[in-house]
Amino acid sequence: MKAAIDRLWPRRRGLFAKYAASFVGLVVFVLAINAAGEMWYSYQATKSALARAQSDRAETAALRIEQFFAELEKQVNWATRASAATLDQHRNDYASLLQQLPAVDQLLYIDGDGREQLKVSRQTTVYGGNADHGRDLMFRDAALERISLGAVELRGNSEPFMKIAMAHSGRNAGVTVAEINLRFLADIVRAIPLNRGGRAYVVGAAGRLLAHSDMSIALSADVSSLPQVAAARDPDAAPVVIGRDLGGGSVLVGSAAIPKMSWSILVEQPLSEALRPLYDLAERILWLLALGLIVAILAGTVQARRMLGPIRALQAGAARLGAGDFSQRIEVRTGDEIEELADKFNLMAGQLRESYSRLEQKVEERTRDLAQSVRELKALEEIGRAVTSSLDLRAVLATIVTRAVDLAQADGGAIFSYAESERAFVLAEACGLDPHLVDALNGARIGEGGSVMAMAAAAREPIPIPDLSAMRDYPYRDATLAAGFNSVLVVPLVGPEEILGALVVLRRSTGEFPPNTAGLMQTFAHQSVLAMHNAQLFHEIDEKGTQLAIANAHKSQFFANMSHELRTPLNAVLGYSELLVDGLYGQLPDRAKEVLERIQINGKHLLGLINDVLDFSKIEAGQLALGLEEYSMRSLVESVVASTESLAQAKGLALKAVVADGLPTGRGDDRRLRQVLLNIVGNAIKFSEAGVVEIRACAVNGHFELAVHDSGPGIAPEDQTRIFEEFQQVDSSSTRQKGGTGLGLAISKRLIALHGGTISVESAIGAGSTFHIVLPVRSGELEVHA
Repeated sequence: MKAAIDRLWPRRRGLFAKYAASFVGLVVFVLAINAAGEMWYSYQATKSALARAQSDRAETAALRIEQFFAELEKQVNWATRASAATLDQHRNDYASLLQQLPAVDQLLYIDGDGREQLKVSRQTTVYGGNADHGRDLMFRDAALERISLGAVELRGNSEPFMKIAMAHSGRNAGVTVAEINLRFLADIVRAIPLNRGGRAYVVGAAGRLLAHSDMSIALSADVSSLPQVAAARDPDAAPVVIGRDLGGGSVLVGSAAIPKMSWSILVEQPLSEALRPLYDLAERILWLLALGLIVAILAGTVQARRMLGPIRALQAGAARLGAGDFSQRIEVRTGDEIEELADKFNLMAGQLRESYSRLEQKVEERTRDLAQSVRELKALEEIGRAVTSSLDLRAVLATIVTRAVDLAQADGGAIFSYAESERAFVLAEACGLDPHLVDALNGARIGEGGSVMAMAAAAREPIPIPDLSAMRDYPYRDATLAAGFNSVLVVPLVGPEEILGALVVLRRSTGEFPPNTAGLMQTFAHQSVLAMHNAQLFHEIDEKGTQLAIANAHKSQFFANMSHELRTPLNAVLGYSELLVDGLYGQLPDRAKEVLERIQINGKHLLGLINDVLDFSKIEAGQLALGLEEYSMRSLVESVVASTESLAQAKGLALKAVVADGLPTGRGDDRRLRQVLLNIVGNAIKFSEAGVVEIRACAVNGHFELAVHDSGPGIAPEDQTRIFEEFQQVDSSSTRQKGGTGLGLAISKRLIALHGGTISVESAIGAGSTFHIVLPVRSGELEVHA
């Protein structure tokens, strides 16, 4: 997609296209603005003129309707002039009115009491109908206000009519009601001169059609939702010029009100027909735009070609300069800024030709230097990675000396370690040295006194020896010269507070070592010191770890032995105290019995602590094996409840157990699981002062899920992990008073883990605690779940 767009409209376009496009765009812009303004003003003028014409026609028709009703009221008023006329006189007057007013279908005379006395139409005359009109609104309004106009109604759903009631002169003289046929409205509407496609219609006070120039439109249709009708009915609303017809099309509207009747007359024309002259004008303007565009393209092309010649000459000259051809000159004779620019290009070409040769030489020198630096940095990075990748000290030293010889581009090298006890340097590793020289250095002790290695360590800087033969006090100088080495660089390996050794690189040629080589060797020495420190620390940590493992094994064995030795005499003490309490050796005083009972209570507590220590020691020593057998979870929970129920009752706590029905038979160490549950339930009872301790058990997806909830003080979030560690308790005064070794939960966690399960706690301060145990139903067996 992007490639197609670039082909159709390239990102970089030539000056020819830019000049031509700019000129054409300017002309088109001016013409378009002019055309748009002309169209806008023409549209506004046409719309206003047409709207005024429509409104004038509507007002003329409205005036005719008002005149008709004024004449009608005048004639009906003539029939009501005599207040004491007889019914025959009224009949004669009504007959005369029917002849003069074709729009009146019939006339009724209603006496002052509201009783119908006479009905006259063109076909019949009826006396004394006595119909009661006393409650009719028109009768009452006419008696009070002299005249009343009724609402428009339809006769046969096609012919509108209305009633006019007019009171007779005199007090309580009665009312004449004239029934008017409004078909004359259609004649008035159809007489309105309309433009092409135009329509006119009269709308009643309720928003329904009373007359329409189109005979196919049904009368009484509700047109109150049309915007022009809504505006015509609202005296405070501005008139709507653009509205819509019954079909939803846009129309140009003119309207006039008939205030006396609360009617409106509207004249409208489809907007497309009304604006057809504008469409013709727009077509002519488009042709003018097209003609202007053609002229602009031709003129822009000619002008762009005249301007583009010198610029293309500059472009070609710049391309030659970019290609390195500085001998060519740009020839432009325009006498303006472009010619001046060409002269500047020619001057720049001469200067570039002079400096290019110097630049090539400098670039070549810098490229060689950079290449050397890159090689050294890469080698240094490789050396550092190789040195720090091993924690074996001998392997580290061998890597150091090998990489140092390679990095310094030397012929051989050796690394000496510093023996603090002997205050001397000893050969540790060598690379590229003659075997006779290695034999001479092996076992040698190079003391600190005046040696080059000690001097380098004291100065913490490398010491170069460009000519070894001139260095009289260099250790083993003759053996080194005999091996063919004539120049030496000694690099100290010094830590922050100690001397680790020295690195020596040797060359067969004489001469100074380059400064960058000495600097690289010093940087490399810093990395080597770090690697040697790491290796030494790893060696020390390995030795300490071995010692700790041995000590831990001895500790576990000691705890196991001591627990066993303590438990044997303690059992004897408990047994003899129980015999004394039972009176086997004679009756004892009550005071002595109380003391013996305390001995038993504290002895049993001490025995429990010893058993905890013994169990934990066995677990740590890996000597605790589970006795896997079939067990019932319900029986296990019930036995724990039975064992702890008395303790809960003594503290006033409610102990509940909720065990799901149909639990599967489990496989595990029933005694150890009972020990875990007893420990958790015992803690819940011990730390709860009121409320309830509840045990829940169910099976889900091949696992038992147990929960022990208490209403105790709760456990802080930072302590919820620590309580499962050995010798740990929640650190508060209230819990410290409860006693214990802090091993119960640690043992429980490890026993559950041996079964392949997990134990966790949910708690909040002041809201109690809930311990959750998830345990495989069949511990020790491979379970496969779908």
